[in-house]
Amino acid sequence: MLNKIHKIAVITDDVEGAVEFYTQTMGLKVSERLPNENDEDFVFMVDRDGFILELMPQKTMDAPLGFHHISFKEEDIYQTAEAMKAKGMAFAVEPQSAGVAGIHLGFLNGPNDVLLQLFHRKQ
Repeated sequence: MLNKIHKIAVITDDVEGAVEFYTQTMGLKVSERLPNENDEDFVFMVDRDGFILELMPQKTMDAPLGFHHISFKEEDIYQTAEAMKAKGMAFAVEPQSAGVAGIHLGFLNGPNDVLLQLFHRKQ
């Protein structure tokens, strides 16, 4: 049903320090920054195969440090969400526009309360 794993997101209290670590130590490259008016940027980083690690600022997210969610890239998150609801899945955050960069997303809980994201970006 789901298309493919798109990215893993983590929350950090020092985005720039994390960027330095993942670029200098782990060899990732910054692919995009989404400006965040009241906090550090959201930063997307890629490995050599194109897998994405998203760094999310803790102050904005108001959530504990560390792992936040697994993201699945979908062509139509609204259609996928309806199919998942038909199988009994409930959404913590209904699919919607993120209001930035053409991104649409929704969140649901998987086993053991692992947060799962449906993600689509209009190019």
